[in-house]
Amino acid sequence: MPARLAFVKGIDVLISALGMLKHMRNDWVCWIVGDGEKREELVRQAAGLSLQEEVAFLGERRDIPALLLQSDIFVHSCIQDNQPFAVMEAQLAGLPACVSNAGGLPEMVEHGVTGLISPVRDSLTLAQHLNLLLANDEFRHALGRNAAQWAQEHWSMDLMISRLLGAYARAAASL
Repeated sequence: MPARLAFVKGIDVLISALGMLKHMRNDWVCWIVGDGEKREELVRQAAGLSLQEEVAFLGERRDIPALLLQSDIFVHSCIQDNQPFAVMEAQLAGLPACVSNAGGLPEMVEHGVTGLISPVRDSLTLAQHLNLLLANDEFRHALGRNAAQWAQEHWSMDLMISRLLGAYARAAASL
């Protein structure tokens, strides 16, 4: 999970979900990438749930795309977000996304097709979604393939440049 370690990102929700997931299975690790004012509080929360071995706080990193390519699942458990670049990066990397239904996320992730969507602040559903993806490689890989295809159709650099040039052309034509 690459994110600013702030309340609005809902990382506490993810950590709570991971505490539940630990009781379901023990074959996973979670990388939390980023820094922010909630870091110490989140580290304490993870320690309180005995997740020191499973949850790694990696701090600020400049190699997010490389980390995504080493990952199996992307999580964005935010409380409010519109169209996060992190979700686009994860989709381009071919990862299924577990996201909340906050803001514009349901427009970016189709439940059961490119990822799984849980209600905002619902740690139990998030834990169940993570367990489902970890337990079913075929389903996880299918969602990842679908996410990559969707990303190419919506987030590719060529498409974004084409849309930007189109917007400029429309603006210039209206002068």
